[in-house]
Amino acid sequence: MRLRHLHLPGLTPYLRASAIQEHLVRLHLDHKASQLTPPGPSPGPVLLTFQTPPTYTCGRREVGTLSREQKAHLRADGKAEFHEALRGGQTTFHGPGQLTAYLILSLQEHNLNARTYVRLLEDSVIGTCAGYWLETHTTENPGVWTGSNPDERKLASVGVHLRRYIASHGVGLNVTVKLWWFDRIVACGLPEKKATSIEKEYRCMKPEKGPIIKVLAPLRVSGKRRPVLQFYNVPILMRQVADSFANEVASRLLGVDGSVENVTRKGIWLGEVHSR
Repeated sequence: MRLRHLHLPGLTPYLRASAIQEHLVRLHLDHKASQLTPPGPSPGPVLLTFQTPPTYTCGRREVGTLSREQKAHLRADGKAEFHEALRGGQTTFHGPGQLTAYLILSLQEHNLNARTYVRLLEDSVIGTCAGYWLETHTTENPGVWTGSNPDERKLASVGVHLRRYIASHGVGLNVTVKLWWFDRIVACGLPEKKATSIEKEYRCMKPEKGPIIKVLAPLRVSGKRRPVLQFYNVPILMRQVADSFANEVASRLLGVDGSVENVTRKGIWLGEVHSR
């Protein structure tokens, strides 16, 4: 079994990406409900990665609780959208420069439960960042962080949804996102903490800790070759980070042979995501 990776280039409206995710979830639910004996092939795991226009979303605990004034504040005079989501967690931001990654799969097929599924996502973010010179970690708070207490900075948020053991939603990894968008909310309910991005952390790196910003060629450190992110070419940059994250997920997912197959949106809708 391979991990299928569908990367949507450019900016994808949040509701459009959500519709693709729901389609993938439905494939799994229909497979579970199938009365065929033996059952047909499993849809298999799919990773959906994309960027959205500026969008605020709230988690399921806040659905129906935000006032009209709060929603108007989040929409920022039409500069951003606001949507309610079924994921865990509280209000957060998605937008240009943030890699949103939804991992849709059956927990049972990969010997996962809710806790180990979240841990797989967090470890995959940590592995992705390590490949780009960044040291990150988890804390008692959700998500992936960098820096040491009390100056910990949140690099990625995690929020998932489970339905009949089918997992969806996932992570939001800040790559080049404008961080002032997070200043308009209490991100994930932690007023004392700040968001950061890979780009910001790169700019704050000491020369001996990592690459100089905008270096073109990969460098060698301790005999290992690591790619350097090209911040001046955002489409290539976001695809690069998305592919790195997909590889990290595939390497950790039980039942997957470690390989990633890139698929198209057309292939998703035609049902070509079934494992072979």
